[in-house]
Amino acid sequence: MPLDPEKIKHLMAVKNRPKVRKTRRSGPDTNIRTVATWFALQHRFMDNDTGEMLKCENTNCQDPRQKGIMVVEVNGTFMCRYCFLDGWKADNPEQVAIDA
Repeated sequence: MPLDPEKIKHLMAVKNRPKVRKTRRSGPDTNIRTVATWFALQHRFMDNDTGEMLKCENTNCQDPRQKGIMVVEVNGTFMCRYCFLDGWKADNPEQVAIDA
């Protein structure tokens, strides 16, 4: 059963169709401090270069496990779940500065 010319045209059109490129998202908005956002981020336990365990960089961290905890990197700063959900270093574009 040979292919008819219409079927060949259709197959060639499908083959020559431009490829759809999928863009990679930069990740969730870290200004929305929810548990769902926390789990959507990339979690790390240790520095891949040095093999050293990571810890939260907040000096007033409330997490009782100060070393060997799961952290995420937000704007170049490592933070634990407690500090992330408390809103440590969150940028709010709607926040207004008050003159002192």
